[in-house]
Amino acid sequence: MTEATPAPTQPAALDFPLVRRTGYLLNKAGSILMEDAERALMAQGMRLRYFYVLAALESDLSLSQQDLSRLLHLDPTTMVALIDEMERAGHVERRRNPSDRRRYILRLTDGGREALERAGRAVDAVEQDFLSAVPAEDRDRLRSLLGDLLADRWPRVVACE
Repeated sequence: MTEATPAPTQPAALDFPLVRRTGYLLNKAGSILMEDAERALMAQGMRLRYFYVLAALESDLSLSQQDLSRLLHLDPTTMVALIDEMERAGHVERRRNPSDRRRYILRLTDGGREALERAGRAVDAVEQDFLSAVPAEDRDRLRSLLGDLLADRWPRVVACE
């Protein structure tokens, strides 16, 4: 007679009813990943939200401070202070929007691109480590699924002309 293979057990830390809540697990995973990324970036003298602004400005979109505030879910006053800091560091420049002189279009400088490249490597390493228990094809699928979940909830950003 063959013995039945015992069912795999979850680690004790995951043995409570809340782990059946997808929202809790998404929030917890995101919190841990962000804390790890924040620590890695702090070693470079950078905060996570600073990195997010650099990464958002890497796109070809002409984004304003207001666009970034909505996109990154940061208070507009916080965004102004952050852009001021980034401008002083030589990572971002403000340009008047020719079609709306009240708005600024933000651009990465060469220094900003270099800072983004260094920070991006640190964040990539953190994500790789965090997701190391998940096969590569599942990581791609997870990213795709999360994109699908957020697609209709993402703030609409209207690129400046």
